[in-house]
Amino acid sequence: MKNIVKFVIPLILVIAIPIILFLQEEENDLQKFDRITQKVFDEFRPTGLSMAIIKDGEIIYQKALGYKNAHNIDFLDNNDIFNIASCTKAFTSAGIGKLVQEGLLSWDDKVIDYIPNFKLSDEYITKNLTITDILSHRTGVGTFYGDLLWYNTTYTNSEVIERMQYLPVIYDFRTRFGYQNNMYMIAGEIIESVTGQSWESFIKQNFFDPLEMNDSRTSSNQFDGTEDIAFPHHQDSVIGVHYFQATKPAISIWSNPGDIANWATMFLDNGKWKDEEILSPEIIRTLITAQTILPVSEERESFGIHFRNYALGWSTYDYNGRKIIEHNGGMPGYISKVALVPEENMAVVILNNGFDLYGNNALFYSIVDIATEHYTTDWVDYYLIKKMESDNSEKEFCDKRLATKNTDIKSTLPIENFIGIFNDKMYGNAKITFENNELACTLLPAKKVFTSKLEHWNENTFKIVFKDPFLPYGLIKFEIDESNKVTGFKIDLPSSDFHFKNLDFKKIN
Repeated sequence: MKNIVKFVIPLILVIAIPIILFLQEEENDLQKFDRITQKVFDEFRPTGLSMAIIKDGEIIYQKALGYKNAHNIDFLDNNDIFNIASCTKAFTSAGIGKLVQEGLLSWDDKVIDYIPNFKLSDEYITKNLTITDILSHRTGVGTFYGDLLWYNTTYTNSEVIERMQYLPVIYDFRTRFGYQNNMYMIAGEIIESVTGQSWESFIKQNFFDPLEMNDSRTSSNQFDGTEDIAFPHHQDSVIGVHYFQATKPAISIWSNPGDIANWATMFLDNGKWKDEEILSPEIIRTLITAQTILPVSEERESFGIHFRNYALGWSTYDYNGRKIIEHNGGMPGYISKVALVPEENMAVVILNNGFDLYGNNALFYSIVDIATEHYTTDWVDYYLIKKMESDNSEKEFCDKRLATKNTDIKSTLPIENFIGIFNDKMYGNAKITFENNELACTLLPAKKVFTSKLEHWNENTFKIVFKDPFLPYGLIKFEIDESNKVTGFKIDLPSSDFHFKNLDFKKIN
């Protein structure tokens, strides 16, 4: 018996010790979150990355990596604020919800009842457009159409509204999704019309203050010099902070993961924050209920995503058997993500100031995989491939474009014949000048940024490089009539955000 014990006990130890060591070395969820966050940062290299994971009303993981200002080698921390861009929209839709809750308006009220001078190119849509329509992007106007009206221009909200009547309606009313920043500006104007308060004041009073979002600002115009700012970067160089004149209710809020954690917790707790009701459960449910159906690609379906919709300031879809409620945001130098996973009582906030389009998604899906213990794919590899494909496609496009340059094909007119004032009825005026033996173009509504000398490209086409590092170079092609006179020009400037292709400038002087 003693011999058996003498033999068995060492054998048990031989087997057990490696198991114990393995269990000791196995990562817990927080360690996994830390590892994947570092991996995403190392692989995608945004200038700075700040994020938080909220679970059961508490921040369980928080991380800041990289620079708030690469030029000054100033490191980022989780208190630094970012422009959260279109994640602003959820605050504006919640503001409308607050007024519905108070009985001051209805989701189905007509827009023109509050903004009488509002007009689209389609009379029927103008008369029947509701608040729900503008918050769910089913107006018939195309995605990003009209964004050039607010981007770097001096136009006020009123002037943008006046010019929106010239936006083309490209879809049947309430049949297709067309993402519209200016429609959220309209929602902000409705808040101001009903309350007599500015949108900024209303958001601060009803959300920032009660939710203790003390570091948040409604726009950069509200900065008082005390803010810790994560500056926007393009290719690791600091670019200018955007100061909004118009359309703030769509894109202008600045915040950090800690403040947004309070906002997200309120949604996860059916509108409550520390036992105080900020929004009623009914309003919360309405805000996250599907309104506009979005297509699901075959590739998304292979990852277990079966539906996609837009609600009111939020997108909704399923992943890993969980409903995801999220919104992404993008402005030059910033990409943001705020996502709720109600079944897990979890939220994820990811902000970067390097305009990295892929890292945020790779990190979010990896976090959900860890939290649900259901690993769908290697999201870092997947989005690295997507990034590489995008970079290759962009290079191929640029190479083809460069091949069209041929300065041996001379202009059909003397160079000074191109000068004049040109007008696009939606956007406004542009000016072509001739000084120091050079042509120059200035789009007058955004003259501080959208100005460039014209470099001959081929025949009556010229290259422009606007003073905006976010935008690539463009080509201006002048139109010549049968009598050999310049009648107008169009701009070919490839951008998925700003549709220069829709501008049609006609010579007026």
